Amino acid sequence: LLSKVVFEDLSMIVAYPVADEGKWTDAEDRKLPDAIILQSGSTARDLAYAVHTDLGDGFIRATNCVTGRTVGGDTELLMSDVIRIHSRT
Repeated sequence: LLSKVVFEDLSMIVAYPVADEGKWTDAEDRKLPDAIILQSGSTARDLAYAVHTDLGDGFIRATNCVTGRTVGGDTELLMSDVIRIHSRT
């Protein structure tokens, strides 16, 4: 019920930010350590800001770890995207 309300009724998605795009881990080698809930239509830059303001301010590009494609800040995220954020900070 809660999942229906959050993801369908409220139009939210979940995205997974990672530090290592090959292993899908954070800097401490934990597999998919964080799940960030965002409004549907959120972008890679929105995810960067949700993780930390400095990442959003220094955003350069992102990598979709599922497809291996480089994506820009305005690229809309989809449900369950695994994203590596490249930032100046």
